[in-house]
Amino acid sequence: MDIQNFLKLQPGFENLPSNELVTFSQMMHVALYPPKHIFNLRGESGNTLYLVMDGSVSMKSAEVITGLEIEHQLRVGEWFGLLSLVENMSSFESCSAPETVTLASFHRVQFNELFDTAPSAGRLLLYMLSKQLARALILQNKRLGILMKKYL
Repeated sequence: MDIQNFLKLQPGFENLPSNELVTFSQMMHVALYPPKHIFNLRGESGNTLYLVMDGSVSMKSAEVITGLEIEHQLRVGEWFGLLSLVENMSSFESCSAPETVTLASFHRVQFNELFDTAPSAGRLLLYMLSKQLARALILQNKRLGILMKKYL
């Protein structure tokens, strides 16, 4: 699967200048991963951002208060590994392949270079990441609200 054509189909990337789309695409690595491949483990620091291109990724996290495990399936077009890439933080989730999956990966070195080589692509990527982080924060706040009502 061609990453450049895939990105063109993603919301926000369709208006990116062609030269910056090419630069960003060349920085990404596309690979096919087998079922049960582990991309990151909760509590470990990573240095890679992933984009699901085909298949799905299982994301498992634990509730803050109860410790119960929550599983969420990431689908085509979703990113993961955000905090590890941007802030060198430990992952809150464990991510693995429940099936064969095609992912594009983007390492911290490329992330830092992106703003010099393709600034519009860098700003767009930050915008896309902030949207996904906001969705994750909203979900976590809902979970905490439910737990607070239950235990307080």
